Amino acid sequence: MADYFATPEVATELCDDGVLIIRINRPEVRNALNGITSMAMEQIINRAEKDAAVRVIVITGTGEKAFCAGEDLSELSSGGECQTVTDHGFGGITNRLCPKPVIAAVNGTAAGGGMEIALSCDIVVAAEHARFGLTEVKVGLIASTGGLVRMARDLPRKKALEMVLTGKLVSAQEALKIGFVNYVVPAAALMETTLELAAMIAKNAPLSLKLSKEIFSAAPQMSEQDAMRYCDAAYRYIERSEDGIEGPLAFTEKRAPQWKGR
Repeated sequence: MADYFATPEVATELCDDGVLIIRINRPEVRNALNGITSMAMEQIINRAEKDAAVRVIVITGTGEKAFCAGEDLSELSSGGECQTVTDHGFGGITNRLCPKPVIAAVNGTAAGGGMEIALSCDIVVAAEHARFGLTEVKVGLIASTGGLVRMARDLPRKKALEMVLTGKLVSAQEALKIGFVNYVVPAAALMETTLELAAMIAKNAPLSLKLSKEIFSAAPQMSEQDAMRYCDAAYRYIERSEDGIEGPLAFTEKRAPQWKGR
């Protein structure tokens, strides 16, 4: 493993299999983000998107108390303006359709913007003691960087509204039941489980993953007929790509494919 443009606020590890671990490293403030931390995450993910060596991104936090407590409210501007929203949202992730799979390894409480980060990831693995909630209403704000939109789109309406209007935190087990967490595991097994899942994804064709994510994101906003046309066009493109030729060939030759991402 090697660090990947790490900063004091954002620790990173790039594993040999192409899994990039991004770890919010401000445990003294429950991994809340200030402007410096959010911009560091923006820049790291920007690099990772364009780097063929990065196949899957994992976002987690330092320690066991908090994944991310949201915005560091002590660092709001004198006029109350948010300092943590970058070109791609809070933490450089909440307003981004990343072409690479992103997994949240939720090691503790994900509150406010931390919940928004988790919701923006493709897959969520949570430690048993993790808790989740959009707490902005408790401090006179709203979850404006994706939380309200994704809760309304992805979760059962009544459950989502209860969380939004009360600002309460729900347990990892309830989050699993509601449907925005994929796995709940003991804290000691969190990274092992996450990295096993990431490694399974990293073995797949990068271009296939990218197009699958694009179609999956666009399909709910399209008619079924238009979505099917989109899939057909993507298939005609990918079957002529280097990876689209390599995959079936490797399968018939009973060997591991050598993906090029093109």
